[in-house]
Amino acid sequence: DAVACVDPQECERVCGAAVGCSNIAYPKLVVELMPSGLRGLMVAVMMAALMSSLTSIFNSSSTLFTMDIWRRLRPAA
Repeated sequence: DAVACVDPQECERVCGAAVGCSNIAYPKLVVELMPSGLRGLMVAVMMAALMSSLTSIFNSSSTLFTMDIWRRLRPAA
């Protein structure tokens, strides 16, 4: 009932959004259906995905800084 609500007022009461509760569906299913060991594994998987995304962002940012800013400050570098 908390994940798939039909009535907008019910969705607003349960998850704070009248359009639906899709943003809490996956975490709620993981917490309520998986055993403890698998919950820990899922947390580790989510953290690994987050770290991978952040690593890509940092790598792209450093490339942009090097090519656009540092090259203008130190042309001989």
